[in-house]
Amino acid sequence: MVTVFRPTPLPGDRMTYVKQVEGVDTRLTLLWFLEADPRDCWEQYFADLEAPVAESGLGRVELVAPFIPTVPGTDRYVDRLR
Repeated sequence: MVTVFRPTPLPGDRMTYVKQVEGVDTRLTLLWFLEADPRDCWEQYFADLEAPVAESGLGRVELVAPFIPTVPGTDRYVDRLR
């Protein structure tokens, strides 16, 4: 399952020191929720997205990064955070 986020322009009455986000009409964030561990399917589905997106002319990939959740109440993966 994937969730799509698109930034929203800041209101006109924002504080003067707050800059408007550039490219709000062209940016998308895709957040994928997987049924499998990303380490098991990363290469097959996510590792090479940059080339096909660039070739399509529809945009560019800025970041593709897996998230492996910790297990609350345990020290699992803590050694990898340091």
